[in-house]
This record gives sequence, structure tokens and C-alpha cells, in this order.
Amino acid sequence: MDPTFVLIVVIVSAIVALMAFLLLRRKPDGHGRDDAALDYAEGLNYLLAGDQEAALRKLREAVSKDTNNVDAYLKIGDILREAGRVEKAIQVHKYLTVRTGLSPKLQAAILQSLVKDYIAAKQFDQALGVIDEVLAQDRTADWAKEMKVKLYEQKEEWEQAYQAYKQLLRSRGRASNGRLALYKVQEGVKLLESGKAKEARHCFKEAIKIAPQSPPAYINLSDSYRRENRKSEALKVLKQFVERAPGESYLAFEPIKQLLYEGGVYGEIENLYHDLIEAQPDNLVVRLALAELYEKKGELDKAIQTCAEVLEKDPDNELAKKHLVKLYHAAGDNEKAVQEALDLIEQTLKRKQLYRCKECGYESEEPFWRCPECLEWETFVKN
Repeated sequence: MDPTFVLIVVIVSAIVALMAFLLLRRKPDGHGRDDAALDYAEGLNYLLAGDQEAALRKLREAVSKDTNNVDAYLKIGDILREAGRVEKAIQVHKYLTVRTGLSPKLQAAILQSLVKDYIAAKQFDQALGVIDEVLAQDRTADWAKEMKVKLYEQKEEWEQAYQAYKQLLRSRGRASNGRLALYKVQEGVKLLESGKAKEARHCFKEAIKIAPQSPPAYINLSDSYRRENRKSEALKVLKQFVERAPGESYLAFEPIKQLLYEGGVYGEIENLYHDLIEAQPDNLVVRLALAELYEKKGELDKAIQTCAEVLEKDPDNELAKKHLVKLYHAAGDNEKAVQEALDLIEQTLKRKQLYRCKECGYESEEPFWRCPECLEWETFVKN
């Protein structure tokens, strides 16, 4: 047989074998990608249904068949984090950060998930490092700015939180001075706890400049003076507060009463209450505070008259009725005391004033400016 013919046959056979191999290999790959897409879709459905275990299983099957499905990897990491397997989540998301050819949107999603991983692991400095990298490349990334604020809050680094929040507000083009003032208050409280009263007061005064109607700034500033027995200065601060924020003046009554008990400055307190009533005739809380003051001074007739004025405006005011029971008894008019007591029995006993977070529903007997439950700011309302 001609050697040339044999060589041609061998070459043709090799080419045919190679083509068959390639064709056969391509077909399973196509099926593999189809299967991977199906597993990915099923994983997403499980995720939407809240079945994270099944979702994780399907997504893992998807990436085993198609290693280019970056979104599946991303969601695997998120599920691991939510399941408490934070270190594994960090590994998955860090692996994705070195992948090339990804869209900016997908890169941002990966970095955002990695930041969440670090936060879950309480590795706040690492989270901040990633955020700084993001902002160095994209100054418009508001999600990174928001997370930066939250991180500084968790670290209780209030000056940094203040600066980060200012940057966020600047990018949004709107002001929220109340929140900025609260950061200054928190910084002052932290300084006060470490014995730095002078520096703390500077923070409280800065908060008042930022938001002249910020209740905690005045209350904490007054309290810092009271701790140093500077009662006249403490009272002056509270007076400024009730003048500048009459709608929230009731928050100052308790510290005012503390100063009253400690210092006996009845006259100035009474003048303050009268000024408030003149400015806010329907503020019944002020009238009741004045009635209590009259009682402390032994001026029972004035106390009774003031409670009666409250009941003229609010006939079912249980607190005014309770005061009257005690006042009539102290004045020797037991018949009226009994009548007021009977009226009270017919009404439900007055519940304590509760403050509720309008975001999560958390309730407290004390006013709060940052919800201890959901950590949102300026969310309390009176029940």
C-alpha cells in the first residue's frame, strides 16, 4: 500500500476523532449549563420561600456545574452569613473579589456582602477598610456611606459617626441637624462617663448650637452642672430648654423637680411654670406640675384650684383627680376627697406614661432618643 495514502488515512481519521471528541464534549457541557441554570432558579425560589437549607444545596449544585455563576456564589455567602457561618461567608465573598470581568454593579454587591460579613463577625475595622476602598473608587456609593455611619455607631465612636453622617447628608443634599446633635450628645455622655465633665459640656453645647430644640442636649448639660452642685446653672439650662422647645418641656419637669428638692428654689420654678402656662394655656402637664409645687409649698387652696382648672379642660384627667383626693384630705375636706376617689374608681387606673418606638414598637417608661431595640434615631412617640 502506498505510504502516502496510509498517511492521509491516518490524518483524516485523527481529524474525525478530534471532531467527534469536541462535539461529544460540547453536548454534555450544554446540558451542564442548562442544569446549572435550573438549579440556580430552584435555589432562588427556595430562598424566596425562606428555605435556606434547600436554597444552599441547590445553589451549590449550580456552581458545581457552572463556576461562572458569580451571583450564585454571592448568595451562597449571604446564606452562610445568615446561618451564623460567618468565616465561611467571608471566604466565599473574598474569593469573589478577585474575579475579573465583573460588572460594576456585581462588584458593588460583592463588596457590600463582604462588609456585612465583617460586621456579623464584629470585625469592624476590616469592614471599614472595605468601605474606604469602595468610596475611594466611587464617592457616590451611598450604601457604603450609610454602612460607615452604622459601623461607627456600633463602635461608639461618635465623633467619627458625626463626620460620616455629615458626608452622607451632603451627598443627599438635605439636612438632619437633630441626628447630628444626638451624635454630639452621645460623645458628651461618653466623656462624662470617663470623668471629663468639661469636655462633655462642650459637646452638649455644640449639640444645642446644631439643634436648638434638642431635649437630650439640655438635659445632659443641666445634669452635668447638677453633679458639680452648680444648681443655678443647671436650672438656667432647663429654663432655656422649656423656652426654646415648649412642646417638649414636659421632659424637663423631672430634673426641675430634682433641683427643687435639692435646692429649694421654689420662686424661680413657679415663675417658670406660670410663663409656660401663659405661652401654652392647654399644656395640662405644666398645670399639674404647678399644682404639685403649690402642694410642696403648703398652699393647698392654690393647688386645688390649679387641679380644678385642669379638669375644666379635661374632665377625665385621672392624675388631676388623684391629686385632688390627696389635697382635699390634707385640707380636711374628706367628703370631697371621697367623692374624687369614687370618681377615680369608676375610671381605669392611670397607666404609666409609655414611650414607643414608631419603627419597631419597643416601649419604655423613659424617653429615648435612640431606640435600644432597633437602634434607630428620634423614633419615640408617646402612647
